[in-house]
Amino acid sequence: MFAKRHPKAVFLVLLGIAAPLLAACGASTIEAPFYDTTDVAGFKRYAAPSNIMVMEVHDGQTGIDDASWANMFSHHGFAPQLTFISPQQAKAEAGSVNASRNKPTLRPKHRMVVVVNPTQNTSRDAMCEDPQNAALTPGQAKTPIRFAFCSGDSVISELRANVENPIDRKKINDLAPTVIHYLFPINQPDRNDDHCSRMSPGC
Repeated sequence: MFAKRHPKAVFLVLLGIAAPLLAACGASTIEAPFYDTTDVAGFKRYAAPSNIMVMEVHDGQTGIDDASWANMFSHHGFAPQLTFISPQQAKAEAGSVNASRNKPTLRPKHRMVVVVNPTQNTSRDAMCEDPQNAALTPGQAKTPIRFAFCSGDSVISELRANVENPIDRKKINDLAPTVIHYLFPINQPDRNDDHCSRMSPGC
């Protein structure tokens, strides 16, 4: 009924879903996200009241430094967009002697976790508790990368991407908007909602 009355609105919604997926085509593919709550946006607001979030990276494969990972994933997705910083930068901010009322509020336990080539057991809460990665297998065509939004030792949202080897900054940079789009959704329709997207887990 909604589609008949508002065909243009439906088209724009579909366009909003498809656009970030197109950014991931080619060298990378992204699997369906997992959500452990129906209010990821609420956790995001609590985790980053100043719209700044720590990104914890477990790499050892790509040669990309933590600050570059954080920079590439910043300023994407739904408003308010997040700026990511490395744990090292977060520690420097916390220990700064220039504390003031304008200093951003950081909650490092609420963070984004990235694991390049994770072990089989590194998924769901293990992404937040004890993430582990493994060495690449010779001749491996693609490398899996898991991304999670963690609250302490609990996963809030998670997804996996498969990136064509060799991985470089351009491939990660192209992947970033799609990852943030699905890791931090603006809303999640109820499973019983007639307009529940087929791309939402459980629909």
